[in-house]
Amino acid sequence: MQNAWNPSQMRGVSAYDTTHQINGFVVYQLPVGRGRKFGSQMGKALDAVIGGWQVSGAYRQTSGFPTSTINGQRWPTDWEDDAMGTPNGQPQPPITDNKNAPAAQSGVAGGPNLWSNPAAALAAYTETMAGQTGSRNTIRGNGIFDIDTGVSKTFAMPWSEKQKFQIRWETFNLTNTVRFDPNTSNTTLTSPSVFGQLTSQFGSPRQMQFAGRYTW
Repeated sequence: MQNAWNPSQMRGVSAYDTTHQINGFVVYQLPVGRGRKFGSQMGKALDAVIGGWQVSGAYRQTSGFPTSTINGQRWPTDWEDDAMGTPNGQPQPPITDNKNAPAAQSGVAGGPNLWSNPAAALAAYTETMAGQTGSRNTIRGNGIFDIDTGVSKTFAMPWSEKQKFQIRWETFNLTNTVRFDPNTSNTTLTSPSVFGQLTSQFGSPRQMQFAGRYTW
């Protein structure tokens, strides 16, 4: 709490606010093979090749998560609890998606940044004065986007159709999409050389795994 005499200055959405979230799941067994809609009477040898296939998928997408600028260890109102930065009325540049941006200070390497123009974003904030709290969670960065898939093939054992062996190929983050967590960005007003710099991603780069499963 920055200002115990005026708690309403801290009003804002929570740091984990997810305004919109969409989830989707699918499991589909291809209707081909012994005992299925197509080819129900096919031989075991042919069924071992074209029967028993299944595909699955999981999809998740959210709207952007909120974050704030930080005043920068000036403690204007509450000692050892830094305030948020205060917008000064200058226009703010657009929030970037995953693009690299120039650094907010010349002579410093750029990279993934919360803003398309970090220098202009920095200029749109000013130091928060004593008795004030600043602007809390009014910036929206990236949200989560992820698609996971699975492909599997089930073989019936020749000595007993009750016993089966399944091979699986699963892919996580199928599209290899990069989304940065805005809450790990450097939004400290006293760090102009790295202002807006993004350092942590949601999830991991694309990964695949292969597995076998025997059931009886």
